[in-house]
Amino acid sequence: MMRKLTVLAVVAALSLGLSACDDDDDNNNPSPSPSPSPSPSPPPTSSVCDETFIECNGTQATIVGTVDKDLTLDPDFEWFLGDEFVFIGGGAVEIADEAQAQAIRDAGVTLTVPAGTEVRASGPDSALIVTRGSKIIAEGTPTEPITFWAGETNINEYGQWGGVVLQGFGEYYDEGGAPVCHGGTQSYCNVAGEGGAGFFGGNDNADDSGVLRYVRIANGGLVAGPNSEVNGLTLQGVGYNTEIEYVQVHRNQDDGVEWFGGAVNAKHLVLTGNDDDDIDFDTGWKGNVQYALAIKAPTRFSSGNDPRGIEANSSDEAYQPETTGALANISLIGDDASNTPSAEPGMRLRGALTVSIYNSAVSGYDDECIRIDDADTDGQGTIVQSIVTLVNVIGTGCAEFFGHETPESQSGGGAVPFTYDGAFAIVEPAANVGATTIEAVDNGSGFTFDQTDYIGAVEPGTAAAEAWWAGWTLPGTVSLPLAEVQ
Repeated sequence: MMRKLTVLAVVAALSLGLSACDDDDDNNNPSPSPSPSPSPSPPPTSSVCDETFIECNGTQATIVGTVDKDLTLDPDFEWFLGDEFVFIGGGAVEIADEAQAQAIRDAGVTLTVPAGTEVRASGPDSALIVTRGSKIIAEGTPTEPITFWAGETNINEYGQWGGVVLQGFGEYYDEGGAPVCHGGTQSYCNVAGEGGAGFFGGNDNADDSGVLRYVRIANGGLVAGPNSEVNGLTLQGVGYNTEIEYVQVHRNQDDGVEWFGGAVNAKHLVLTGNDDDDIDFDTGWKGNVQYALAIKAPTRFSSGNDPRGIEANSSDEAYQPETTGALANISLIGDDASNTPSAEPGMRLRGALTVSIYNSAVSGYDDECIRIDDADTDGQGTIVQSIVTLVNVIGTGCAEFFGHETPESQSGGGAVPFTYDGAFAIVEPAANVGATTIEAVDNGSGFTFDQTDYIGAVEPGTAAAEAWWAGWTLPGTVSLPLAEVQ
């Protein structure tokens, strides 16, 4: 059976990334690599070089260790992360009592990253960890996005550094729904974050870890061990007062974005060529996502990964029934991902979770478009059902539309052939569905969905240059087929 996704137009490489971008660069770097000077230039007049957590070499400034006071990245410097984890604030430690938890909140610091800034990681063990009690304010613009990547390397290579991790005091649920961080009067708990990033968790789903807007995260993915990775963007117990909007994760060796508990929402995600899942949520996350464009690379997957568009919750005795999500206007493009180590579905929804998916499309996966699994909670046939609601969800180019359990509720959609244009909007009339009532998960944030009347991440009829992803994403990365790994 042919499962090749038809695309009516291939998106040309964009020229509106960082102002220094060069589309002819064979390495697809977002900006030219700096040419070393014969001798270091004198540093600009700035106090940043006096800080114990910054090492300066001329105009290069490298952040190391723990940032223990507010820091704004001076645009007169080229900014680097050291070759080990960089912690913003001191909240990743194991908290012993309420007095220590309050002291961490009181001592919280803010990292401010101005629009247009590049932050380059120094090596594969480098990562940026924004700990609980502290914040990052990274507000780019459509013409001046912010970039985190391993500088001077090919953006299409994987695992060149770790990624960006946000940690908060939000709720977390353990296997079997155990209330690790929920209930009682204690405001904190200590969940060991994957990848060795320290501890997170508490009982405050309204926590605020700052802002990520018009941000690009490229060529990362630290694998510390089995089931212990740093994703492109890792959200550990992050509260809903955190703002995440217009974020691209490109060529991460593990997941694009993964939520571990908490309640942070997100809008306008671009997930390109990631080696594992694009969207992954579990351990009691309660939240909402609208507008996500996820495109797989067909030529490279690690042997230990199971690359899906969406993976939700976990399996059987590891079920976490508190996990509750609503997603709308999601486009998952597998691009005939037949080179994966095993056949994978576009969505795998499992483990007795509750999820609603609206106005979304799945294509080009070599297993089911959507697989739904209930939880055998004791291995003896004690079943807790996954509650899955699908509204106007369509699929094409998959081995079959549904696998295993059917959804609790389905209206509209099903197996329908469709194609994309150059804006990644669906061409066929099936994408026009009329007014749809899209209901948000009530996580306390007051989040509301745009009540769209079309299927997919981009509204039909949108010009490619005017699509919401255009202009700020990494040049040439939103296309079919994705570029080969160099």
